[in-house]
Amino acid sequence: MEYYVCEIETLKQKRKIRFKAKNRYILVAYTDNGIFAISDKCPHMGSSLFYGILSDGEIKCKDHGLPISVETGKVTNLNIAKALRLDEYSLDVRTFKTVIKDNKIYLDI
Repeated sequence: MEYYVCEIETLKQKRKIRFKAKNRYILVAYTDNGIFAISDKCPHMGSSLFYGILSDGEIKCKDHGLPISVETGKVTNLNIAKALRLDEYSLDVRTFKTVIKDNKIYLDI
């Protein structure tokens, strides 16, 4: 099922949007490589990733600085993950497919 998120131009201006679908929050981000969507929940302690800093295709959790690729959903710094005591099953977040139609962004969930 596809869910309308926003116009592409809106996301370009804001760089990231927090979107709710099926009782879960999803982070939709605009990067130089495209538009990506990941679960808005840090694998460390469940904090919202939306409030983190988005730069160069990764979002850093505001609470402990864990960097996660918005393109792949994978933790990008294993040293930080190790310091936070993340296990091997907590090194990524769920990704969602984005669909572009008529300059509008949709999530395929």
